[in-house]
Amino acid sequence: MDKTRFCNLYLILLLLLIHTPVFSGQLSKIVIAHRGASGYLPEHTLAAKALAHGMGAHYIEQDVVLSKDGQPIVLHDTHLQAVTNVAEIFPERARMDNKYYAIDFDLAEIKQLKVTERSDVEKDSIVYPKRFPPHQSTFQIPTLGEEIELIQGLNHSTGKPVGLYVEVKEPAWHQQHGKDISRVVLKTLSDYGYTKSEDLVYVQCFDPAETRRMREVLKTDLKLVQLIGSKNPNSAIDYEQMILPSGLKLIAGYADGIGPSIQHIVKDIQQDGQPILSSLVQDAHKLNLKVHPYTLRTDRLPPQVINFDHLLRILFLDANVDGIFTDFPDLAVDFLRNHVAQPKDRATYDYATTWLDQHLRMNQIQTIGSHNSFKEAIAPSLMQILRQLDPNTADSLDYEHISLTKQLDLGLRQLELDLFYDPEGGRYANPYGIMAAKEMNLPLDPPYDPKGKMKNPGFKVLHVQDIDFRSNCMTFKEALEEVHQWSKTHPRHTPILITINTKEDVIDQPNFVQPLPFDRQAFDHLDQEILSVFGISELIVPDYVRGNYKTLETAITADQWPTLKASRGKIFFALDANQEKIDIYKDSHPSLQGRILFVDAKEGQPEAAFRIINDPLENRQYIQDLVLKGYLVRTRADADTKEARTGDTTRLEAALVSGAHFISTDYYLPENKFGTGYRVQLPTQTPVRFNPNFFLDNLSSSLLEQPPK
Repeated sequence: MDKTRFCNLYLILLLLLIHTPVFSGQLSKIVIAHRGASGYLPEHTLAAKALAHGMGAHYIEQDVVLSKDGQPIVLHDTHLQAVTNVAEIFPERARMDNKYYAIDFDLAEIKQLKVTERSDVEKDSIVYPKRFPPHQSTFQIPTLGEEIELIQGLNHSTGKPVGLYVEVKEPAWHQQHGKDISRVVLKTLSDYGYTKSEDLVYVQCFDPAETRRMREVLKTDLKLVQLIGSKNPNSAIDYEQMILPSGLKLIAGYADGIGPSIQHIVKDIQQDGQPILSSLVQDAHKLNLKVHPYTLRTDRLPPQVINFDHLLRILFLDANVDGIFTDFPDLAVDFLRNHVAQPKDRATYDYATTWLDQHLRMNQIQTIGSHNSFKEAIAPSLMQILRQLDPNTADSLDYEHISLTKQLDLGLRQLELDLFYDPEGGRYANPYGIMAAKEMNLPLDPPYDPKGKMKNPGFKVLHVQDIDFRSNCMTFKEALEEVHQWSKTHPRHTPILITINTKEDVIDQPNFVQPLPFDRQAFDHLDQEILSVFGISELIVPDYVRGNYKTLETAITADQWPTLKASRGKIFFALDANQEKIDIYKDSHPSLQGRILFVDAKEGQPEAAFRIINDPLENRQYIQDLVLKGYLVRTRADADTKEARTGDTTRLEAALVSGAHFISTDYYLPENKFGTGYRVQLPTQTPVRFNPNFFLDNLSSSLLEQPPK
């Protein structure tokens, strides 16, 4: 067995161990599989419930409606057409509103239907197009009894006590059709042994009168949850009153918890990602009410939420909810294990991370980075001039970034800096673009460099002289110090790559600054400036990787990149430049001996270890080959705002599959200018993931690194 396959096998066994939940006493927080693992398989199918059980969900939800012959079936809607082929099998059975109601079909007829991924019938479209393909495989609508038997059977065979979370659907509507759904549900639960408050079952309902009836009239001792819907002027139920302290006090008289929407808890999210929370959770906890909000989906995140992990942090850690409903229970279970773990879970987790640190190497992971990480938006008046002169260039420059610190906080592990050589200082202190706007009597743009940083000697950080010059870190040393401080505060981060683009192109226009060339002296100063901030032990440099091998390329093709343990908390730099500049940088430094930066050198050269291949669409196979041979590769998910303007993720998908270690983007946050919502993130929504060229999909990448809070 080769080394990669052995590593895969060991990881699979290890991660199976990690994915075995440990229930030691009462859980402080729970994950409820919303309609099962419905992010992966059609909702409310037995397959989706079995998958949720295997993923470690603590409870699995059952929405219950009744058939014509009074059988409790597990179905979200009172009608059938959104998730089945009922219109094909029984085309004449729709009511006047063109809906096929379950209560008009007996169980034998319902069992003839095939369940598929949810569709919007009116729009003739799939609601979640990236989920399980519609009309594939064969799924049926289960009865409540069939589902209970499945879950109880899995509890027995796996030793994992997973609970039921039953919703009584539309009780008033059922009453109008002569059926008492609550009585049927409670009778079915009782038949399977669920009668006491300590049993692993919750029963929920949106109708407060019915929830209270189950407690006071039907005399159930089971845990009850009052669901809280959105404000609806056509509804007789005042949900807005329910979330007030006085309303919660009434609920506490008959229920054990509440099920609000996310929006009831998270009022807004600030630009820095911090939530503005309501007092609902605190108010409920004062009355000993559990809070289980709905519904968390990776493919339908609330506005301003960065990724799924961000949403989990807000609800579990900031808002302190007791549980969540999610279509993706594996991701939520994984989050809890890493952040709210039981003691035995933590011991297993620590063992796994220790093993990975010792055996996994830094070239066996994949992460997201940013392109022109320093760039601030071109100020309005200057952008107006640029659009008049060259609209295409203006479009390509119409993006900006948050600070380097905030990018690292979000989980980015690759940054890019454009450097201009300025040994005497002041060369770029007075950009012509500011003067041009004044000459055209345009409104004044925001002040530039009020602290005079650009007058100091040293490398300057900007994109294009005199045009695109605003930067969130104006000097190279300022950028280095910012990254250094963040790294010291987060010592277990995976290695951070900083690519350096040395700029010296001349723009042949009057009044434009002519950059100084990067000669041998400039590159020596570049290394020295890095070492003025970072100690050599805080860096990964070519000498360290080469070790006792004759060349850097020989070392990396012999699997000599540092392990995660050796590379955590460290930074490394790479020169993004043409061959002429690379030759200057490596002159008198064979195989980069004594140099700080790696270089973009083609295979076959002594210094070859790192490649920049910007287009993953044309070069996907080439990138994969490079990665498997041992080279580190950086590619790009988008360029010149083109993908963001159209929402096209084709290039991103190619980059992910290629296994390129660093995928650069301008849109790690959702795009908000062009209306596409384009965003780049790893499928695992973690800072790094196992590189797909070396490992199977769906390994628990949160073992590699958790994003800082």
